[in-house]
Amino acid sequence: MNRAGVAAPVYCAEGIQVLRAPTLAVDGWAQRTVTDPARIGELEDLYVSLGFETMTTGLDPSSFGEACTTCAVSACATYVALFTRKITTD
Repeated sequence: MNRAGVAAPVYCAEGIQVLRAPTLAVDGWAQRTVTDPARIGELEDLYVSLGFETMTTGLDPSSFGEACTTCAVSACATYVALFTRKITTD
């Protein structure tokens, strides 16, 4: 609850672990979003046009929290996370 006594919203993405995220972060990748795989291509194209490399990885359904209901778990288990990093010209 917040100071006004109103329950704070719970977002589905809170606490959901992204597979490979720690390893990717070490290599300079930043997590941008989690979405349905059917939409990920649009976002990849956008980030590439802005000068980024892109990479996607799955979610870890075993980490979905109590805020996720049965339908969210079954739907979100197929979602992917998008990571980007600036293209370097070494």
